[in-house]
Amino acid sequence: MIKHFVILFSILVVHSCSDKKGRNGAETNGAGSEKTKIKNNQKITSLNFDKQKENYVIGDVVQFDLSTPDSVSVDSVKTYSNSKLQNTITENVDAIDIPTSYLPVGNNMFKVEIFLNNGKKESHYQSLKFRSDIQPKQLTVDIINTYPHDPNAYTQGLFYDNGFLYESTGKRGRSSLRKVELETGELINSHALPNEYFGEGIALINGEIIQLTWTSKTGFVYDKEDLKLLNKVKYPTQGWGLTTDGEQLIMSDGTSTIYFLDPKYFNEISRIKVYNHHGPVKDLNELEYIEGKIYANIWQESYIISFDPETGKVLEKIDCSKLVPEKYKNDNDNVLNGIAYDKENQRLFLTGKRWGKIFQVEIVEP
Repeated sequence: MIKHFVILFSILVVHSCSDKKGRNGAETNGAGSEKTKIKNNQKITSLNFDKQKENYVIGDVVQFDLSTPDSVSVDSVKTYSNSKLQNTITENVDAIDIPTSYLPVGNNMFKVEIFLNNGKKESHYQSLKFRSDIQPKQLTVDIINTYPHDPNAYTQGLFYDNGFLYESTGKRGRSSLRKVELETGELINSHALPNEYFGEGIALINGEIIQLTWTSKTGFVYDKEDLKLLNKVKYPTQGWGLTTDGEQLIMSDGTSTIYFLDPKYFNEISRIKVYNHHGPVKDLNELEYIEGKIYANIWQESYIISFDPETGKVLEKIDCSKLVPEKYKNDNDNVLNGIAYDKENQRLFLTGKRWGKIFQVEIVEP
């Protein structure tokens, strides 16, 4: 009885050790081994692209060179840009051309799916950055009219509605939302922000005013008629400029990124990058949506730009230096900031931080 037990125990030990070695893959060449898994997961195709680095421009054709071992051939290839299928090639190829005229500026992700005659599929990915193919039109402004503006108002956001300017002012302890009569500059109503908040961009949508704050990641929602606080909203970035196309909110955060937001829940719907023919345009600040284009102040610059909300391409650069008060010509704080548009009468208004005037201007050729 003892002999049988010893023999049985010995068999179990040997079987256990053998099984352990098999699971660890240290001494086996079985199909489930780690070495075999690594080999099976290795790609046998390679994809090399024409390396232009930062020199890609929208409209360039991006070429990928495809290499395969002699033992296999390509049945077909599918190309994608930003997860959208662009082309299917049903033949054996060694080079792939991808047009880019339809792409937005900034980073674009390319995916190439390769279907081989051995039944396998391999995918390759490459992110490339593109500048705009448009050189912005150089324009300036003519002054049509002037209106009084509170020289103590540190203008951060501005919009026009039915004879009144609505203005967000900044600086902690002095930030506010204000309703001002355009013609006289008379303050009709105001709402002061708590001292910890720095007021930023504002927009009117669905009868409510949304006001951003700078670094607090908090926005405020007001009733337009009496400026009564209705709600608070949160967002994950800094708040700079805010406008609307009537359907969604459009926000800047001081970078080259523009965010499109749901006005009810303030969640992000989409985003674009803003680029000119040199590259990304940073410090995007106060915004105004006008007739299908977005106009933006550039922080500490005496010009504004317009850009396409679909592609992010800068369309115009508008010199506003003639508006800057003489005492603020070399001031980096009291700068051009504030764009408002009277859609009914097609009037454009510009001002700046602590400026004593609101300018009605016309954009013209220099």
